[in-house]
Amino acid sequence: MENEILNSLLKRPGLDAQVELLEDMIRDSMDETRALLNYEEEEPLPTGVAPIVKELTLIRFNRDGTEGIQSESQSSGGSTTYSDELPDRIKRILRKYRRLPR
Repeated sequence: MENEILNSLLKRPGLDAQVELLEDMIRDSMDETRALLNYEEEEPLPTGVAPIVKELTLIRFNRDGTEGIQSESQSSGGSTTYSDELPDRIKRILRKYRRLPR
């Protein structure tokens, strides 16, 4: 699954020079997904969660360097707001695969 996600992400403009960073972020996203689904550390994830891992990796990549910032304003009048919430579409897919804690 990791290689498929990496290959998919490398098709996006500007990401082809970020292979090592993306590999690390994919592993982190897979670990986070396992935790959200209550899967064991080395337990393989279902293939249906690949889009979630990919989306979490993109979120992680886009937020890199802005950790801890909730919003910022530019002098030209623009502003940016960051969210720590998971998007609803990710939550819906997660619910399908989530195991109840033991």
